[in-house]
Amino acid sequence: MNTRSAVVGAFILGGLALVVAGILFFGGTRLFATSTRAVVFFGESVAGLDVGSPVTFHGVRIGAVQSISIHFKPDTMTAQIPVYLEIQPTRLVFEGRKLGGSAADYADLVRAGLRAQLSLQSFVTGQLRVDLDFRPGSPAQLIGSIKDVPEIPAIPSELSQLRNQLTQLPLGELADAARQAFASVERLSDHLNSRLDPLLDSAERATDAAARTLQTTNEAVRTLQVEASTTLRHLDSLLVDANHQVNARGGELERTLTAADRAVRKAETLLESLNSMAEPRSQFRGDLESSLRDLAASASSLRSFAETIERNPNALLMGRANR
Repeated sequence: MNTRSAVVGAFILGGLALVVAGILFFGGTRLFATSTRAVVFFGESVAGLDVGSPVTFHGVRIGAVQSISIHFKPDTMTAQIPVYLEIQPTRLVFEGRKLGGSAADYADLVRAGLRAQLSLQSFVTGQLRVDLDFRPGSPAQLIGSIKDVPEIPAIPSELSQLRNQLTQLPLGELADAARQAFASVERLSDHLNSRLDPLLDSAERATDAAARTLQTTNEAVRTLQVEASTTLRHLDSLLVDANHQVNARGGELERTLTAADRAVRKAETLLESLNSMAEPRSQFRGDLESSLRDLAASASSLRSFAETIERNPNALLMGRANR
């Protein structure tokens, strides 16, 4: 009997030990760690934020979402969604001391710029987390409807800011401008299509003409090359023959040049003689002038005789009558 009681007691003690070990394993040190609560009122949708979602500061997890509730106001027909955060203050050191978690500590942090913002954990699942950060330039809008829990002001998330910017865009005007731009592009495309076909035809004809011209030029160049080669061969042969002729006729050419030199000298002597004969006081020139005067007198007599014969043809038979 005592043995059975001992076994049952050992079994109970073993079960309790397993329960404590499981609590310590799954709960870690959070079972004995102190935590503090804070509340955030988000003015946007909290879809994707669940109990247990992490609360981070610059990517470091410092707590988790404890609960999410809805406070409805019948008089204004509005609803507020307080999100209660469970924060481990020992992970935050403010001004050289650890955060105690009191309302005064949170007030100091809020004055220093502490703000809460929803951030996306995963694009696939769409889950959100609460990210705490210091934004001194952002306004601190406190709701103040819960007095016993410190409140951290919320700022719009980046997705909400982007959504607000998109809603403020003049989408209608942008759509009209886009339609006008597309219409202009379409008109331009039609105009280019109407002009491109003739241009393509002209370009094709020009290409064909250029190809024919190049072909003709190529043939002419080949013909000229053949003719030039033939002409150069003939010219080479002519130069060779001329060289042979010059070499063979060198003596005759020299004799011909000598004879030509003598003829030139004789011609110079003759010219000098003619110049001396044509001088104003030379005998030859005087005789020539006398001869010219006699010829002039004879011509005058012949002219007179011709006039007489013209007036009286019978003078040839009867002679000129005496006056």
